Amino acid sequence: MPTLSSAPLLLSEETAAAGRVEPLALLLVEDSPADSRLLQEQLREVIASGEVLLQVSRSLADAQRAVARMAYSAALVDLGLPDGQGLAVVEGLRALDPNMAIVVLTGQDSPDLARETLRLGGQDYVVKGRLDGVQMLRSLRFAVQRHRQLRQLRLQLPEHFHDVTRDAATGLPNRGLFEDRGRQVLALAERMNLQAGLLYFGFELQAPDGAAEPLSLNAALLRTVGQALEESVRIPDTVAYLGQGEFAALLVATDDLFDAGVVARRCHERMRLLDAAPGKLVCSIGLVVFPHHGSTLAALVDNGEQAMFRARRAGGGISVWTPPVSTSLDPTALSLSGANAALRIEPMYQPWFSLPDGRCAGLEALLPARDAAAWREASAEHRRVGGYYLIERLCLNLRTWRNAGISLPALSLYLESEILRQPDLLPFLLSQLEATDLQPKDLQLEVPATVFTGRSLDRLDWLSALREHGFPIVIDPFQTDGKGFVPLAALLLDGLRIGGDVIAALASDSRASSARRLISATLGAAAGLGIEVIASGVECAEARIALQSLGVRYLQGDQLCAPMTAAELAQRWRDQPLVPAPR
Repeated sequence: MPTLSSAPLLLSEETAAAGRVEPLALLLVEDSPADSRLLQEQLREVIASGEVLLQVSRSLADAQRAVARMAYSAALVDLGLPDGQGLAVVEGLRALDPNMAIVVLTGQDSPDLARETLRLGGQDYVVKGRLDGVQMLRSLRFAVQRHRQLRQLRLQLPEHFHDVTRDAATGLPNRGLFEDRGRQVLALAERMNLQAGLLYFGFELQAPDGAAEPLSLNAALLRTVGQALEESVRIPDTVAYLGQGEFAALLVATDDLFDAGVVARRCHERMRLLDAAPGKLVCSIGLVVFPHHGSTLAALVDNGEQAMFRARRAGGGISVWTPPVSTSLDPTALSLSGANAALRIEPMYQPWFSLPDGRCAGLEALLPARDAAAWREASAEHRRVGGYYLIERLCLNLRTWRNAGISLPALSLYLESEILRQPDLLPFLLSQLEATDLQPKDLQLEVPATVFTGRSLDRLDWLSALREHGFPIVIDPFQTDGKGFVPLAALLLDGLRIGGDVIAALASDSRASSARRLISATLGAAAGLGIEVIASGVECAEARIALQSLGVRYLQGDQLCAPMTAAELAQRWRDQPLVPAPR
């Protein structure tokens, strides 16, 4: 391994003439010998070429002594050391050498703790084993470059320049500085073939009586909101005040794993908890990603603002920008069974119940049995138009029930692959919700597990956009053969359904034992993620008893309650609450 001298590393004339980059003096702080060897193996080629000069420390105390002896470009730090844990490790190294970039090394797949350290001066995080040597070197150099730029800016920024580039009320960058930094961020992202994100924030102050009025931000509330937003993003990111109660955040991508949605959700959660007494602060966020949603800063800002207003119309939350698509649907022009028959499918509704308390927990829209066979034989175009027509009918029925004073739980609809592939699905859903004065959370979307098994990520992108807009996503049916666990890591889900074939096996002497094991594994995975499991297609008392003994809480099927028309459902709901049939 190349050794380190005690002198700062500078570009020599020979190195500069050869066009080589400055060697990276890296301090690895890792107490696990196995993890340390793994990382050194990942960096073996760049160490051999002289691009990285590595020093290993196995404790915070050793690292502090190493930093006292010489200057390092960056420190790659594990958060679990024998003499330091979590954020204290970052604070300790940052206090010793403010010029050293700190990158957190984490073994967690969901690195929330690592991201929190960025607020204390850490520049980035990497997941153990996720990047190869070249990718890690690029990420480290990027972190060093950003850290040096920020340090130089803070040390050399003249006071008068600070005054003209900052908003007086919040102390945040104003629109001029925001645009200047935005152009730099996009240029860097384009040069390094990375993404960049932009969040556009709008606020409303909801009065105690429930009425909403435009937020009049006084200086104190402006500063509070701005400070909370700055604490919710990373050090390299920029939060700016654009005026008229609107803020924006530039998100710098550090690697190919960059996820602007994670930052957006953290910001929204922080705003949700912000005390704006005597009113309630409602935050709407428009999310756009470079280069997918715009190739210039002006386009990103415009599209982010449009997405923010869409989120505001939905009652707040996060909205991912989608291009406007003109949709012309004529459900009567197509038919399932004949060229001259109009397509008029009225969905049936079947409840599912929480058996511990007998409560109706939701309603699933189903095709009538008489139409199911014809639907399966129909063309993809017929099913597409028919699916859109079902969405329209569901929204209209839900609005009718609410206008009649009938407050129903979650309403769920299955979307097959032909519908999920349509680029105009999201705009159509949003238009139907807006026309019926509903919100995305009112309509739970069930998707087949097969959309997660293909090589194309297009549908996953659309599912992510649906989820970001506030639509709950449920897998139906969940595949219990091992492959079914893939979507649990691919997308933030709200629930999953166990299919009728697995449930039917519970009543079979030869297959009951295997079905029990699969259901137990599914329940364990769902419990770890905090999502619901619904057993669909419960047709006999034996299956119902077996599911209850396994701990399945939510059950649905003819054994509990048969499907009903919209009119039958409304009548029964008025007369008495829906309860499951006795065993």
